[in-house]
Amino acid sequence: MSKIVILDEKTANQIAAGEVIERPASVVKEMTENSIDAGATQITVEIRNGGVSYIRVTDNGSGMEADDVEMAFERHATSKIRRIEDLGGLATMGFRGEALASVASVSRMEVSTKTAQDQNGINLRTEGGKVISLSQTGCPTGTTFIVRDLFYNTPARYKFLKKDATEAGYVSDIMERLALAHAEISFKYIQNNQVQLHTPGNNDLLSVIYSIYGKEIARGVLPVDYENEGIGLSGFVGKPEIARGTRGRQSIFLNGRYIKSHIITGALEEAYKTMLMQNKFPFCVLLLKVSPESFDVNVHPQKLEVRFANDRTVYSTIYNGVKNTLLGASLIRSIETAESPAGLQKPEKNAGTFARNQETLAGAGTRLQTGIPPKVHDFKTELPGLGQASPFKRAHEEAAPAENAVLRESPSHGQVQNAAKKTEKKEFTSEYAALMPEPAGSPVGEPELSLYNVPVTKETSLNQLQEAFIVGQAFDTYIILQNGDNLFIIDQHAAHERIRYETLKLRLEKGENFSQGILEPFIIKLQAKEFNFAMEKQGAFQKLGFDLEAFGPNTIILRSIPDIYDSSFSVSDFHEILDRWIKTDSSDSGISDETLYMMSCKGAIKANRPLSKEEINNLVETLCSMENPFTCVHGRPIIINVDKKEFEKKFKRIV
Repeated sequence: MSKIVILDEKTANQIAAGEVIERPASVVKEMTENSIDAGATQITVEIRNGGVSYIRVTDNGSGMEADDVEMAFERHATSKIRRIEDLGGLATMGFRGEALASVASVSRMEVSTKTAQDQNGINLRTEGGKVISLSQTGCPTGTTFIVRDLFYNTPARYKFLKKDATEAGYVSDIMERLALAHAEISFKYIQNNQVQLHTPGNNDLLSVIYSIYGKEIARGVLPVDYENEGIGLSGFVGKPEIARGTRGRQSIFLNGRYIKSHIITGALEEAYKTMLMQNKFPFCVLLLKVSPESFDVNVHPQKLEVRFANDRTVYSTIYNGVKNTLLGASLIRSIETAESPAGLQKPEKNAGTFARNQETLAGAGTRLQTGIPPKVHDFKTELPGLGQASPFKRAHEEAAPAENAVLRESPSHGQVQNAAKKTEKKEFTSEYAALMPEPAGSPVGEPELSLYNVPVTKETSLNQLQEAFIVGQAFDTYIILQNGDNLFIIDQHAAHERIRYETLKLRLEKGENFSQGILEPFIIKLQAKEFNFAMEKQGAFQKLGFDLEAFGPNTIILRSIPDIYDSSFSVSDFHEILDRWIKTDSSDSGISDETLYMMSCKGAIKANRPLSKEEINNLVETLCSMENPFTCVHGRPIIINVDKKEFEKKFKRIV
């Protein structure tokens, strides 16, 4: 007797359903995508008990003709394609013709549908994939699917479902992704008779973000609009302060379809490099528009995976689009003060820390003057090239000579200001709001967006910073500047670290030599692994300014060091650099970014270091010329802003 048999239709359908339908969220996804393909502008999804007992999807799309309703429940029955060549230009969400048959085979299902041309609609009921009734019915134009008792006939699959609340969470995630991908459609999501999400369908993506994530996220996003080699990129990315510890708030859509792609997430996170702290991931809602011929989603029935014809172009589009957005915006963080818990008193033992560096006020109306130590530290001369012969400035002068403004200190009050009017730079504007009010009295997820502000550009915020005057230094660590109603607080170590990093990076790119000889060379004993690595990377060490060569078994002699270090450089400093480089080395022969991070941090000015007015001017001026003056190389903020209103709230001038 033959051991090989052909499976019966019921068994085959239920096995196939396992590829497409894993849980209630899979049903919602398939049914809702059908509604989108039908041209719906309003879609309502309702679930009960996590979607296990009841799912309803109602739309106002084109509906199905009477002759097509029963055929739609056959396997591989579809209106999307006719032959394999049609896949190349496919623009719909679905095309396999498996969804309805798969869902019907593991549930009790009902569909009511009508086209605009038909006077009556059609109602069809199935149970376990078999049609049990087909009749005319009265219904509006569009389609309503009702799925009951999911997996009632497949107990093995039913028992692996999670709790109702968990399954409902999966459905919520699907609905949020669909709403973000299609801001032109009004989505209404009802869970156990309560509206959980309702989007306006006005094609305003920011409204959808606000409906889903709330005001904090909506006011912390930046619009993206970029095109590269036929690939369009739009949407929003988050400022560093709204980054989270997981990638759960990263939504990437390809032609309206939610996808997962290591290429895209890699490019996104590379664009944020040095802007986020370790183990933090950026927020994003990115919409890619790509020609259907340039990618393939027919990898898996769930269509989450995608293959691109040109990975490099996609990577560069994401990286450059996001990077340009971040570099064009102000990333200065604002502080909103909070009341201290009742009964708690702040210790006053450090109350004189700030005052000890201040001179007595001469009289009413005079500004605070800093008591400046006699020694002035020049950050420009510390980093050769940051002064008049700055390679960073030279590079900018070659591109746009008129953009470079000479910064000087106002003798009257230590003001850091522009002495030359800058020419127009590349603007970064948006029609979207940076601040929005809370929705008052509106349904869940229906924000009332009435206040629209253009996000502050990088140029505007740095102009404000340069025109501010020096108030002083707090705790010998934080520089305090004031401009109008804004108080800017700068972490001096983080600022100097950023300056050192970008300068190192630029000088390396230009191939400059920045080694300095040392009077007494270091002879350093290494382990065999360390010695071999140092010899392998000898050329790269030379580029960094380290002149080293073998000096016996597992021993090197170090004759020069980078000129960013002073005489305090020691053998232990070299060991730290070597250890970090070994730990973060990649397969190429280049210098790891992590090595540059450590070199930048190691020699930067530290906390608890008093600075003179001239040093503060010097530091702020140089910081403002950096590509990214807002975060240190580890992603910590350099500048924060406190508005006058926050002080007035604390002193109860504003209640």
